[in-house]
Amino acid sequence: MKTSFAIPFFLAVAVVQPVMASASPIATKETQVLQRIHLDGTDRELGMGIAEFPPNAEKPRHMATGPELAYVLEGELIVQVDGEPTKVLHAGGSYQLAANVVHVTKAGPAGAKVIASWVHVPGKAFNILVPR
Repeated sequence: MKTSFAIPFFLAVAVVQPVMASASPIATKETQVLQRIHLDGTDRELGMGIAEFPPNAEKPRHMATGPELAYVLEGELIVQVDGEPTKVLHAGGSYQLAANVVHVTKAGPAGAKVIASWVHVPGKAFNILVPR
């Protein structure tokens, strides 16, 4: 009896996994850090960088351990903050987030290029994935 259940289960897993993988969102590129400076009198630093999002790329649901400030240089960026209406930002638009605000950022169909600044503790994770 056990064998008859194991084979169909194995086949179901083998068939379902590729379908689920193909539904995964397109990943964003690693942020290119342009500069970092120590903030006197604290254990933190201020960073500035450029984030490039390929078309329809998504940075999954996460929170940053420090505040962020971002300006859209090119394209369209969709910012979904938990509990707030979705914001669609075009080139010239900006947003700011306090530390520990759970959100998702996605690029529009043409992608997006964003310059961002953030404050964090060096050596500690800045972005933390937050599952649903």
